[in-house]
Amino acid sequence: MKHKVLAMFIKMCAIGLLLTAVLSAALQSPGVDATPIVQRSLLAMGCADLGPDTTATARGALTLPDGTAMPLAMFSQGNNRLRSELDTPKGRKITIVNSGKGQMQHSDGRTEALAENNTSHQRPTHIPCLTNLGLPPGRANAMAIRIDQVPGDLLDVVEITPVNRPNNKQAGDRMKTTFWISRSNGFVVKMQYFNTAERDGNDTEIVDVEYSDYRPVDGVAIPFHQVTRAGNVVLALQFDSVQLNTAAADFNLR
Repeated sequence: MKHKVLAMFIKMCAIGLLLTAVLSAALQSPGVDATPIVQRSLLAMGCADLGPDTTATARGALTLPDGTAMPLAMFSQGNNRLRSELDTPKGRKITIVNSGKGQMQHSDGRTEALAENNTSHQRPTHIPCLTNLGLPPGRANAMAIRIDQVPGDLLDVVEITPVNRPNNKQAGDRMKTTFWISRSNGFVVKMQYFNTAERDGNDTEIVDVEYSDYRPVDGVAIPFHQVTRAGNVVLALQFDSVQLNTAAADFNLR
């Protein structure tokens, strides 16, 4: 369960303020095109500074429900290459996802392929700009679901669906990603997606990732605190450092 979940600044300007006014008038009913909301969010978070080959290195700790804190390093290149190195009590576990295929490497040398039901369409989740929110308009559809009210803010709830998805409705629905986007600053507050069990394609669960403590890193807004919830599992991720344009990691599958 643990590694399944794992296998998964303010930069506002006149344009962003104008979009806010337009959105307030337009988003009174669900089902409308949410592309303006998405574009405003990408602008606010500085996502244009991340290209298809931009590298990122994030280091911190992942804390389990029992309080166990495990050192974690995450490396990415673009939005389709990810490597995580987690130091567990039983040794280091390395998870690699490269262009839709994934693998877990155990400390004893064993390798375990990850289900393509997940890796074929999922993107890195630790940097919101790298998620499906950042897919170009031609590769994804964005639909407004509703507006949630929280203390001091309104959140636009937006559903992103890749254009290239299976014809099977059940399989296609599992590729949807839902985002809660702050109207006050455009940042992603929460993301929700479906995760499929590694050995049973019919066994799915909803995964929520909550983002906070955004800090600017070379112009890109990065949430240094993240909480992932999947069923009864709650994982807290705290980054100590995030750097962009670092040396590329090894994303090769064994």
